[in-house]
Amino acid sequence: MVTDQIDIFNFDDIRPFNETEVPEVIERMLKEPALYEMMRFVYPDLRDEDIQEMMREIKSTEEFQAEISGPAFKVITQTTTSGLTFSNIDNIKSDEAYLFLSNHRDIILDSALLNVSLLEMDFPTTQIAIGDNLLQHQLIKDIVRVNKSFIVNRNVNPKEMLLNSKRLSNYIHHTVCEDKTSVWIAHKEGRSKDGDDRTASGLLKMLSGSEESIPDALKKLNIVPMVVSYEYDPCDVIKANELLATKDGGTYEKKPGEDYHSMLKGLTGHKGGINIAVGTKLQNSLEALPLDKPRNEQIRLLSAEIDKRMHEMYKLWPTNYIAYDLLTGKREFAQHYSGIQRIAFRNYIRGKALQLLLNRKGILKREGFMKQAREVLLQMYANPVINYREAKS
Repeated sequence: MVTDQIDIFNFDDIRPFNETEVPEVIERMLKEPALYEMMRFVYPDLRDEDIQEMMREIKSTEEFQAEISGPAFKVITQTTTSGLTFSNIDNIKSDEAYLFLSNHRDIILDSALLNVSLLEMDFPTTQIAIGDNLLQHQLIKDIVRVNKSFIVNRNVNPKEMLLNSKRLSNYIHHTVCEDKTSVWIAHKEGRSKDGDDRTASGLLKMLSGSEESIPDALKKLNIVPMVVSYEYDPCDVIKANELLATKDGGTYEKKPGEDYHSMLKGLTGHKGGINIAVGTKLQNSLEALPLDKPRNEQIRLLSAEIDKRMHEMYKLWPTNYIAYDLLTGKREFAQHYSGIQRIAFRNYIRGKALQLLLNRKGILKREGFMKQAREVLLQMYANPVINYREAKS
């Protein structure tokens, strides 16, 4: 895309599909064999003809979420978790539009589980921000855009970055403020690998623009901090492998198809319990920002406030408390888990460390590797406890 051709008020190539486009998109999707494989994961007894009939009945993105993706993710929740809970539902209203600013642990599930929960409560679903780096196949691109997702362009040169950022900001403001439709967006680019959830200042700068004060720009968006917490992270080995490779100044280069593999692992792997928690709107925090301070300092203070709220809301599981105690060699949180749970999780971590050892490449030294792998995995699960304590203190 040439820089001078980017219209920051034209959203056609990033927005979800509209009703006039959906039938054509559905027909294109039905030509892809991979679609039938995906559908049979959720509906194993359906014939091709049944899938085609079901898909052709879809006339809008709302119908796709209600009839296809919503039930699909509900099945995934039923088969790969021990339960999904939602905290603080009273903080949101069905007739208001919000910008859900969420921590980011799983490529697909973080936003999908929010929409599953909203559908269960008869709330309108959200539009979902997704990076174009994940959309390497036309079928995936079609699925996300028919599922009320909009595209965040990341594979652009520096000259295009500013204009794409302005267009994205304009689109989010237009969607929440004018269309009165809620939006989900991760609080930083890329998943949290080590369980330490931190909000990127660049995201808040993008949302606030530069033409008005930060409080005035952001209050319009009804920003609600949101946290998803998983008892078990099905991608913990994948993330730990990357962390180990980059430890002590090393580098990690993703293989082709690695993000797609992570998507599948996140969807199909066991997650134990899952909790979604939403906070209150940021209006009071925005009004309290010191306007006599530079914009960068205001953004830093706001990022810290959002992080504090997320860390306080995070539902801590026995796995988090056990990881902290195993990491520190203490039993400080023994009241939050049983002896059997401690033994089971310790064996779980040992098995994951062994898996990393068996899959490791030559760039990692064997000496002390199991100990390193164990510490990285435990830190991943223990960091939410550390952050919760700091937020409360």
